[in-house]
Amino acid sequence: MSKLKPVNDKIVVKPTPKEEEYKTESGIILADLVEGGSLSEGTVISVGSGMYSTTGALIPVSVEEGDIILYHQHSGGQEYKLDGETVIIMSQNEVLSIVEE
Repeated sequence: MSKLKPVNDKIVVKPTPKEEEYKTESGIILADLVEGGSLSEGTVISVGSGMYSTTGALIPVSVEEGDIILYHQHSGGQEYKLDGETVIIMSQNEVLSIVEE
């Protein structure tokens, strides 16, 4: 499998597949905003090293590989096909929450 190594504060996220709950009994698929909201969930698969402050100190990324995160589905992230699967490259600033068990 190929691997992406994001730079600076960027992370690579594998989106969690949507469940079929957005489909009515008659088979009509409802838009995300109608039924499930605009948040998406995904698993962090790769993390950059962080950003440097104006003083030269390294500010580390606040998420780790394997973290399950929530992010806005219309975030500024960029989709990319990695070995046939869609992943999203985004800034750590677009992460709204880490899901803890």
